[in-house]
Amino acid sequence: MAKLLIALDSSKGAWGAVEYVAKTFGNTPGVQVTLFHVLSGLPPAFWDDGHILEEKERDSRKRLVAAWQQDQEKQWRDLVHKANQHLGAAGLAPKAVHHKFKPKYFDVAEDILEEAQAGAYDTVVMGRRGLGLAKSLLLGSVTRKVVDNANGCAVAIVA
Repeated sequence: MAKLLIALDSSKGAWGAVEYVAKTFGNTPGVQVTLFHVLSGLPPAFWDDGHILEEKERDSRKRLVAAWQQDQEKQWRDLVHKANQHLGAAGLAPKAVHHKFKPKYFDVAEDILEEAQAGAYDTVVMGRRGLGLAKSLLLGSVTRKVVDNANGCAVAIVA
């Protein structure tokens, strides 16, 4: 069984990664695909402001953070749905395609690497460049960092 992690954002490169997996692994039995998106960082208003919270304040903050995270996920569900449909049309069984959202903890590259290791993925598939502004670089900074630091898995870069 092959486990693939597609680093998904709204960039052209990320969609290229979805298309690559669809074409390459579409009718391959035993392939498991996870569409992985790192949510933007937690707004400063939700950060720990240094004082010890009372239980009521802590519960209130947890609810606010959970609601914010659900809203962030909702914004990406259409793209995930479109990717699921594309992979399904290529022959991947619906039960073979999963999605996962993760709030940004370190930086996007480190979060992708952490997920790749924790999930024991065989391959990370990602676009050459994501949503960053460095258009002139051969590889985007997130892609470069994943390539340079991936351990125990292959990294497939799609233009």
